[in-house]
Amino acid sequence: KEAADAVVAATSKLEFPNASVVTTGAPILLNNINDYLKGGMLTLGAIAIVVMMAILLLFFSVRWRLLPLAVVLVGVIWAFGLAGYLGIPLTLVTIAGLPVMLGIGIDYAIQMHSRIEEEVIIANSPHPIQEASRGLGPALLVVTFDAVFAFLALQISHVPMVRAFGWLLTVGIVAICVSSILNPLAILGMREYRSPTKARDFSEGRLGRMVVKMGSLPGGWALPLAAVAIALFVAGSIVEPSIKLETDPVNWVNQNSQVVKDLRTVEREIGGSSELGVFVESTNGQSVFNDTVVSNLDEFQRSTLKAHPDVLLIGSGIISTVSDLTEVPGAAHVAPAAEQVQAAWDIAPDGIRTSTASPDGKAFNLIYLTKPTSLEQRAVVVNDVREHAVAPSGTHLTPSGLAVVGVGLLENLEANLTQLTWVAVGLVFLFLLIRLRSFTRSLLSMVPEIGRAHV
Repeated sequence: KEAADAVVAATSKLEFPNASVVTTGAPILLNNINDYLKGGMLTLGAIAIVVMMAILLLFFSVRWRLLPLAVVLVGVIWAFGLAGYLGIPLTLVTIAGLPVMLGIGIDYAIQMHSRIEEEVIIANSPHPIQEASRGLGPALLVVTFDAVFAFLALQISHVPMVRAFGWLLTVGIVAICVSSILNPLAILGMREYRSPTKARDFSEGRLGRMVVKMGSLPGGWALPLAAVAIALFVAGSIVEPSIKLETDPVNWVNQNSQVVKDLRTVEREIGGSSELGVFVESTNGQSVFNDTVVSNLDEFQRSTLKAHPDVLLIGSGIISTVSDLTEVPGAAHVAPAAEQVQAAWDIAPDGIRTSTASPDGKAFNLIYLTKPTSLEQRAVVVNDVREHAVAPSGTHLTPSGLAVVGVGLLENLEANLTQLTWVAVGLVFLFLLIRLRSFTRSLLSMVPEIGRAHV
């Protein structure tokens, strides 16, 4: 972030006649993502809170309708506080845990609130708080343990930020469960002691009537509904492997933001805005400024550009710079001499020297400007370099740069996507089997979740 801010500050002072300066690239994009993590979380949370307030006010016909929202907010504060204490990082993936925790937490809090109201109004229980805690508390704990086991399955992911997401949800669901059980019991217990509820039966509201109507469907509906559930499961299982993953960081942020507009402008004007590097390092301790290495790398860079014209736009580096300067139109290409490349590097500006070769002369950096392409297309180039490129004798060749990081992210996300789902399902089913001691009841409990996961 500091580097990006320094570059933006420096370029903002540049003035050229009849020209404008656009500062963009990966560092600026990452800086934009960092700013979003600071402000976007609050915006995301505010939108979710407003939506939940509207739902509670319209459909939850009880006293103190907004109490579940207050309870879940306390739980979320506990969750993120614990996450920070335990060192769980905040990333674009873990921040997605906020709406997940809000959704699960509001469900818990509404259930506990509803159960207490039922004990007061419908059952006329003399001890509604105790009855609600005995009746619903164990069930919420079982659901929480199920969720914990499901979230722990994310630890088999190859992507660190997905594993962090799993830890955040694991910690968060426990904190929210505790808040959703204890806080409604305490708050409503004090309310009922001071001002007992004498309202009408809230279960006759809009949602209550809809649930009663659905629950009174004839028995003949069972088979059609079961058939639909099985069809959704089968269709989801077939389609799941073809789910397209969005791994391009440019598409993770607001497409109307200035940083994305600047990136698109650069892509439109020069044909690309991202880079793929190839790091060549000496393995025998000798300088890479020798004719064999320079000749081989010159040929490698030219052949790679010809092999992947749809992905690579141009190649740059101290070797390619000297090679282009000595190119004679109409004549056969001749690789530059190592002595020429060394001399050019010696007099080059510090920025070019730093980015193209190491000061000790034992490493070269070849850089390709990539066209606006998907990570899947760039993966073809990266894999081709890894599998087929032959490094000059006495050197080691390695693809590098953000393009390689993106390709690695894509491969890791796709590596065990289906496994994550089935491991989570398996862990939850195993826990239910131990808890309920019934294969049939455990299987019936899993059917809706399996179908929902595949949908």
